[in-house]
Order: sequence, then structure tokens, then C-alpha cells
Amino acid sequence: MQVLWGQSLPTSGALSYREIENEIPVTEIFNHISIATPYMDLIDEFTLQEQIDFHFKIKNIRDGFRSDELPEIMNLHTARKKQIGNFSSGMRQRLKLGLAFYTKADLIFLDEPGTNLDKNAFAWYLEQLQIIKSNALIIIASNNPEEYPNAFQVINISDFK
Repeated sequence: MQVLWGQSLPTSGALSYREIENEIPVTEIFNHISIATPYMDLIDEFTLQEQIDFHFKIKNIRDGFRSDELPEIMNLHTARKKQIGNFSSGMRQRLKLGLAFYTKADLIFLDEPGTNLDKNAFAWYLEQLQIIKSNALIIIASNNPEEYPNAFQVINISDFK
């Protein structure tokens, strides 16, 4: 996935990105993608709202949403002023997923999205996935079929080795 989202170069071949008829330069792909991974860092010293506001100074928020309403959407409204360093691993993952879902992006990459989510947070993830799926191409890397519901096409990487 790191190759697909432009973080790593392919060992062979080449990638190109298109939006309808227009080619997107590799140097501009970051404007069209959003990523959530369990190993992605957050700024521990920021509060939840500061992290959200910082993120949306760099990326555009999905149309129809405001950064101040995202804590409620992410079911993290009681932690709005809490420092990220004091978040549980599940709260961190929900924040990462929320930022990915609500960034205005054509491509959303989710790596092991259910990591550290309890039953309620996992239900929230599946609900958000259904809401966002019509607005972006979502690529999920996971060995857990519950993380990619039946409505999605499944590509088994081992079939291509």
C-alpha cells in the first residue's frame, strides 16, 4: 500500500494516477489520498481538537463537515480537550480512521482498520465505511474479512505471487 499511496517507489514498473481524463502528477497525489494505519503517529501533546484542527490545516475536510463537529461524529466528544498522549489505543485508532474518512480524498487507504477497536468502535467503523464508500475508492489491507464487508471486491495478494 505504501507504493500505491506514493510513500515508496515501486521496485519495477511505474504507477500513474488519473482523475477521469486528467493525469495526476505523482508529486500531487497526496492531495487526493487519505491514510489510516495503526502505526501512524499522532501528536501526543495535542488535544483531540488541536489534532483535528492541525490535520485540516494541511488537508481539506470533506464537503458538508466542520472540524468542530468531528469529535461528536467519532464518538470522542467527551475527549475534545484531552491530550492524545492520554488516549487509549482504541481512541487513537478511531481518531486516525475519522481523520481518514473525513478528509476530502478520492482514495482512502486503510491498513488493518479494526486494530484496537472494541465492539462499539468497530460498529462505528463499519457505519462510517458505508457512509463514505460512495464518495471515495477505499482500499483496505487486512487479513480479517470483517474489516472489508461483502460489498467490496477482495483481491488476495497471495494469488499474484
